[in-house]
Amino acid sequence: MKKAALLSVPFALAVALLGFFLSWNASAAPSVQSLWSTNTVPAHADASDSNSVNVGLRFHSSVSGQILGIRFYKGPGNTGTHVGSLWTSTGKQLGNVTFSNETTTGWQVAHFATPINIAAFTTYDASYLAPHGHYAYDYNYFGTARQSGNLVAEQATSLNGNGVYTYAGTTAFPATSSKALTNYWVDVLFQPSATTASTPAPTTTSASSSPSASVSNTASATPSVTSSPSSAAASTPAAVTTTAASTGGYVKPGTVGYLGSTSALTVYEPGGAAPSGCSWQSYGLRCDQTDLTLDHVWIKGSFYWTGTGNLTISQSIVQGGTGTSWYAILGHPTSSGALNSTIKVTDSTVGWLPGKTMPAGEDVAPIWSAYGNQAQIAIRDDLSGMSQGIDPTANSVIQDNWIHGLVQNGTASTPTHLDGIFSQGGGNIKIEGNYVDVPVRSDTTAAIFIQDRGSTDTGISIIGNYLNGGAFNLRNQTGINVTVENNTFANSVWGAVGDLSGYPGTYGTWTGNVTLNQAAVVKP
Repeated sequence: MKKAALLSVPFALAVALLGFFLSWNASAAPSVQSLWSTNTVPAHADASDSNSVNVGLRFHSSVSGQILGIRFYKGPGNTGTHVGSLWTSTGKQLGNVTFSNETTTGWQVAHFATPINIAAFTTYDASYLAPHGHYAYDYNYFGTARQSGNLVAEQATSLNGNGVYTYAGTTAFPATSSKALTNYWVDVLFQPSATTASTPAPTTTSASSSPSASVSNTASATPSVTSSPSSAAASTPAAVTTTAASTGGYVKPGTVGYLGSTSALTVYEPGGAAPSGCSWQSYGLRCDQTDLTLDHVWIKGSFYWTGTGNLTISQSIVQGGTGTSWYAILGHPTSSGALNSTIKVTDSTVGWLPGKTMPAGEDVAPIWSAYGNQAQIAIRDDLSGMSQGIDPTANSVIQDNWIHGLVQNGTASTPTHLDGIFSQGGGNIKIEGNYVDVPVRSDTTAAIFIQDRGSTDTGISIIGNYLNGGAFNLRNQTGINVTVENNTFANSVWGAVGDLSGYPGTYGTWTGNVTLNQAAVVKP
């Protein structure tokens, strides 16, 4: 009996010690958290936008810890090599990882080689590169804050969203917030620090298990307004309601274009210097290179590009008006066939030289493709001084631009064709967040005019724009199932929306469109 009593004491002590160890170990190794569970899926898994883009999520944690990896939801068209990244809010890359062994659709996950430490209540961006677009997206998703465990995506506004993106052919910081409060379905694997795992997290909101579904399946979800997939997570978030986004997410006049000092620009003008490989001609500055990039330049004259590949102009000023030229930026390849070519102009001011007069009867835009076979990506530009604002072709992105100051250079009997944004054909066009201010008169067809008579162009989305002027603010001539969301319709001659007799277009998703006094604009 005594021996048995002696054995029972250490056994009880061992059980107690084991319980203490298990309790300590559980707090030392807290569970991995994500904003969305593997059962949560987007309403729109495959955007029609096929441009290479980085899409992401802006988030913070209420406790310190480590980011173990990146997740994203993948739709069937989201092909190519995907690279996930974690960034500080100022654009410093903290780590990246290439996804492997992906499934055709669903949540994908990739772990960093070494977990990345993050601080509490500090903003970070998680993103991935979708080299062929077709990311997942849901508009109006972040009108309500989202939280799961310690992870938080704050309630967004049109100027400060959690869905972020940037168009680029390689991995880049997603600096632009979606004005449509879009969720691109990018997520993280987060493990709280052991010492803070028991810290209670805010409980005001939680991640939704059924995302907002207010977008047409045919809409182009271009990053500012569209977005991306994510991969697997361990936590199961609770459901929360989602409020609709407010309108008015468009840029404001004077806030885009080249906003820096002109002393920071390299000046090129007729009779003077030219960039390497370019030369001044009677019709303007001619450049023949393939994949040409110009940054922080001031071209005081028309620019004529005959190359293929990608023309990129950023943080610059370009003013047309050399000799008898009728263009500011002209893409004029030697072939009129189908080209894999893009004209990309960002954060730039493009217009006409002061004191110069456009040739009579020319109804062209500051950025122009001679054959209409070059996609145009115009983002955060100030476009003015010509008879049109911009003429997007297939696969174009027209986003966050200030379009104004259209000039009528025709005669009273044969006026030129004034339009803010004038598509003469082509599908998969994204028009988002622009401030379009054109004359309120009948020689301006519309602030936005979709004219693709006889075609069946799809994938056109018009989202979050300010539309002022024209006979109508918006006219759609046979665009199929055009998505129109969260636009503000201002002044016009005859009304907000119209079509041309015999060529009526059709609309898909139509929601959140209002007049200046917030009255709903009814779907045609």
